[in-house]
Amino acid sequence: MPVETTFGIDLGTTHSCIASVDEAGKAVVIRNSLGEETTPSVVYFEPGKRVTVGTSAKHAAVLTPHLVAQLTKRLIGVSDVAGTYHGQTYSPEEVGALILRELVRSVRENTGQRVEDVVITVPAYFGVAQKEATRQAGKIAGLRVLDVLPEPVAAALHYQTLHTGTGVRHLLVCDLGGGTFDTSVIRLDGDDVRTVCTGGDGRLGGADWDQRVRAHLLSCFTEEHPDLDPTRDEAFLQDLATIAEKLKKDLSSAEARRAALRFGGAVTRVELTRAKLEELTADLLDRVVDVTEQTVATAKAQGVPSFDDVILVGGMAKMPAVADRLERKLGLRGRLHEPEVAVAKGAALYAVLRRVQDGATAHRVADQLGLSTDQVESLATKKVTGVVPKAFGVMAVDASDPLALTDPLRARKMIAHLLPANTPLPADSGPFPFAVAVDKQRMVEIEVWEQAGEFESEELSENVRIGRGRLRNLPPRPAGSPFEVTFFMSETGTLTVHAIEPASGAEVRFDLQIGGMDAAAVQKARTDIARHEVQG
Repeated sequence: MPVETTFGIDLGTTHSCIASVDEAGKAVVIRNSLGEETTPSVVYFEPGKRVTVGTSAKHAAVLTPHLVAQLTKRLIGVSDVAGTYHGQTYSPEEVGALILRELVRSVRENTGQRVEDVVITVPAYFGVAQKEATRQAGKIAGLRVLDVLPEPVAAALHYQTLHTGTGVRHLLVCDLGGGTFDTSVIRLDGDDVRTVCTGGDGRLGGADWDQRVRAHLLSCFTEEHPDLDPTRDEAFLQDLATIAEKLKKDLSSAEARRAALRFGGAVTRVELTRAKLEELTADLLDRVVDVTEQTVATAKAQGVPSFDDVILVGGMAKMPAVADRLERKLGLRGRLHEPEVAVAKGAALYAVLRRVQDGATAHRVADQLGLSTDQVESLATKKVTGVVPKAFGVMAVDASDPLALTDPLRARKMIAHLLPANTPLPADSGPFPFAVAVDKQRMVEIEVWEQAGEFESEELSENVRIGRGRLRNLPPRPAGSPFEVTFFMSETGTLTVHAIEPASGAEVRFDLQIGGMDAAAVQKARTDIARHEVQG
């Protein structure tokens, strides 16, 4: 048995999965204690710091929905609170850590292996705050997070192990999961894996299809029994959610399915067809097409007019209408690529690469993982290059506003983007010129903002502030005196900022605090989550 193993984790919105590289050098999924390849990303909070994660938690949600956390990934890096259970408030990072702890427990129970070093995947469009929050979830779970890896890149790495063609190949990866939709164009050239561009929608996934089916079923019931109102009965609503999800999944392989809805002694029997499901969710499918079309257009502008393969991953990609709509509307003929496990498997392969990048020799890593040196060297030679996921900039006074000269504090504020989306990593904006707003200004507060909408915009409402820092000790110069700000994003997506006042040569660097949890808060959360008893 290997002394140490690295693991890849797909920490998903609705389901999560963990994988490692076996002694033959292949990525394999480690099943949970129920024998499932994926574990529902659902946490049920019992009294006394006891939690249940996975399928049992979904079942518990039928009777006690107020004690269950679901779809938390949509909140990570965006909100400070995921929910309050038994009087204790949990952050999205803490809920994510509990899911990670259950994956770790399953590995230990089923294989005896210890989980410490991991790569966790994130949607390609995740910004700096969301990536950092994902790292924090891993730290709170007691793990050493080697890296966070975009999900389409992970899928492409796994694809590459199964399709060893020669020459340059361009892939379009469409990842439609339970809560998010990701698109990426990836260039494969031997050991070089390079992201060309990305796109996505953080509010589009299987959960939205479930909601449409629930609404349809409820409408059928109330139409047949207008005197009954089941919407205040939490148990009925949770049962409705379970039935809706099952119908949706069944219709990926069947043309029609039936279900019985029961409330207040009344019963309604509903037949749902695949055609009706597609009708109910036509606008969701349109959004899939729109996001993909934008990514295709961006790739074309960057010199990639066509694709050697279109791979579909994520559980919702199994819905036939997804592939059909992409082919009919965009002429893209996609094929399923282990939709529910490809991301975790690719992350496991990347984890081996990261161990070597961290300074360990291929021979040492091979000994630790139980692999041959040749197998490790084959993985370690790969070079994975990403892109800036969103545009990043700073808030500035709009120089075109007449108030900018007379009353800058009241003048219009805008976002000046220094790093455009899809800039290859590592990315250096170079010095970007700004000016102090008032006479003898000795300090400037630099607010770092991230693109929130689908397209880059200078409007504050279409961006989100992710951090701030203060540039101090400026010489007392007149309003309009220049200073420069430079953004640098590393290959792993870490954003750093520095500024310089060129006239005096004074240079000021500062650390950018991303997100709401500092190191002390993460350690406190880690201590608290470690006290929880986690079971599947």
